[in-house]
Amino acid sequence: MSYVLFLLLGLFWSASFIFIKITVLVLPPILSALLRVVVAQITFSLFFVVMRPRLQVPFASIWRLWIIGIFLQGIPFLLLFIGECYVAPALASIINGTVAIWVLCFSILIFRDYSQVTLPKLSGLALGVLGVLFIFIPMVQAGTHTKAIGVLAITGMAMSYGIGALLNQHFCKCKYKVGIQASLWHQHWGSLMFLLTATLLFEPHINLGPLFHNPHVLLALLYLGVCSTAVAWFIYCYLIENWGAVRASSVLYIVPILTIIWDILFLHLVPTLNEIYGIIIILLGVALIQFTKKRIKPKI
Repeated sequence: MSYVLFLLLGLFWSASFIFIKITVLVLPPILSALLRVVVAQITFSLFFVVMRPRLQVPFASIWRLWIIGIFLQGIPFLLLFIGECYVAPALASIINGTVAIWVLCFSILIFRDYSQVTLPKLSGLALGVLGVLFIFIPMVQAGTHTKAIGVLAITGMAMSYGIGALLNQHFCKCKYKVGIQASLWHQHWGSLMFLLTATLLFEPHINLGPLFHNPHVLLALLYLGVCSTAVAWFIYCYLIENWGAVRASSVLYIVPILTIIWDILFLHLVPTLNEIYGIIIILLGVALIQFTKKRIKPKI
């Protein structure tokens, strides 16, 4: 069952990049991100009505969970939907695969976790940055600045995911103990409020008309909210409990490959040679970070 869920999670997350592209071609990007979270929160509400978990948490935990939610979903969704206005879904998913690289970087810079400072991991970090530059610099040199904006936005998304993952990990180790369901519930409320504020500030003239006149967009948002957000998070948490975080996060390796296949099949978009080289370099960097052990301090 775990292997079936693992493959299903890869399919859900890889296809989400295609459906995001469908929505941003019709609706404003921040509004699209907001609607995705709204649909996900409605789905969570329906699940929790049946499951009846304990969702009440102390105030000291609520505001922390909201901040984590902003970094884990609010900011990433905003930047991802903006970025896909300029780049292909496959390229977006490839850059999304650099999350492990930014987790390592920020764990050293922000949380001073020097146990991660090993030669293979630092080499992986350097390769990951090099891979992003390999994709980004030719776009600037060729004058395709709009595509470069998309790459920057999605790189920012991966950075935010990295910070959010570290905050979540740090929160789990502190005295505030919160169940998975309650954590998902409050984190999504934080991201929803953030995206609602961003929509009102930057896209104040909300027009939902295209949503109801275009069934493809409506179906895309339903898929994004239900399958690739709510159901996917439940599957991911289940895999973490059964396999551990490192093994469960290896799903990120199959997501770009599947997204490239969806790109070719449905959008007829083929990666450029520079993007292919960048993909290979990024995957090598992530593999070095993911599959090498951290340094263990000697006992005195």
